[in-house]
Amino acid sequence: MDASPTAAARRAAAIARHLAGLPPGAAAAVAGLHFSPCLSYAPPESSEAPPAFAPMELRALLDGHHLRERDWAYGAMEESPLFCPRRAGDKVFVSPDYNEGKEGQREATMRRIGYLARRGVFRGWLTEPGPDAELRKLALLECLGVYDHSLAIKVGVHFFLWGGAVKFLGTKRHHDKWLLDTENYIIKGCFAMTELGHGSNVRGIETVATYDSKTGEFVINTPCESAQKYWIGGAANHATHTIVFAQLHINGRNEGVHAFIAQIRDQDENVLPNIHIADCGHKIGLNGVDNGRIWFNNIRVPRENLLNLVADVLPDGKYVSMIDNPDQRFAAFLSPLTLGRVNIAVNAVYISKVGLAIAVRYALSRRAFSITPDGPEMLLLDYPSHQRRLLPLLAKVCMMSSASNFMKICM
Repeated sequence: MDASPTAAARRAAAIARHLAGLPPGAAAAVAGLHFSPCLSYAPPESSEAPPAFAPMELRALLDGHHLRERDWAYGAMEESPLFCPRRAGDKVFVSPDYNEGKEGQREATMRRIGYLARRGVFRGWLTEPGPDAELRKLALLECLGVYDHSLAIKVGVHFFLWGGAVKFLGTKRHHDKWLLDTENYIIKGCFAMTELGHGSNVRGIETVATYDSKTGEFVINTPCESAQKYWIGGAANHATHTIVFAQLHINGRNEGVHAFIAQIRDQDENVLPNIHIADCGHKIGLNGVDNGRIWFNNIRVPRENLLNLVADVLPDGKYVSMIDNPDQRFAAFLSPLTLGRVNIAVNAVYISKVGLAIAVRYALSRRAFSITPDGPEMLLLDYPSHQRRLLPLLAKVCMMSSASNFMKICM
């Protein structure tokens, strides 16, 4: 074992870092411990030469749009203790407390959404028309994903899946009734498409909605265990309403998969009768999202709750649709998923940026081994093997960032 003073000092410095948070009365116990200069941290920008390009121009190229709105959203998060801000020099860092338990992370996500709603982050997300409003919405969602993927998923399910289904599959009666309350987060929506027995194969879902012409209602039922709605984001704790995808049966005829609005909780967050909800439990990640399972026991929803842009059921039970081809009609029902899939890809790019920023900055501050016996240790990023690992990924994420911006503009 190396017992030299230098090695001992290094070990003492490591212990001192762990003990630095002791209460004042215990400070004397570690008074003799000092940091070794060789272990002190210096941010890369303090020792590296200035970049040969303008970083803000690169940022504008990679983000692509709505830079001012993005900075405003970042600033809103930095200003609130809900986002756990920490100041280091002239910088503010925000990051969730992943040491909280499952329920703590879920409630923290809800408090953050409430704060962002009060700050006006979601204003116009569902009620403002035009491509600029859509791109602004995407830019702000990307900011939330940089902070915490649970927050982005929770917001994405509510606005892009639930809200998107109401907006793009519904008609004026649905827009007037649901969109503004959804945008103001009075209604909390989820999206009940996936079932235990059918995920990607939506055509095969087994939940049934039978039209009752005597009452003008749809009767929604989970006929078997494999038909339970499974892994539904927001269902376990908070969602008040859901979009239910079900096979529409009218007079014994199956008209295929259709989408319905159903309330699953009352204003006091109590689960409504004939609905059973179970928690999917702790996950390896995304514990700020309350994924759940849903069973329907012949619940009744009004005929008007059918999202009827593509097809409708008249009061007497007659089925009408502007699209005669059932395959094309089914494709139209899945259209709200398109934007959600784009969001997943774009958020993956931003999460990659965060991971690479950590890895590159670490490689520009962490030193290991020296070329000469008494020379300074080398930065990790000065090793060709480390460069070969990180720099191609850095180039790839820049390329993917440009591709994702192109994809958003072309939607």
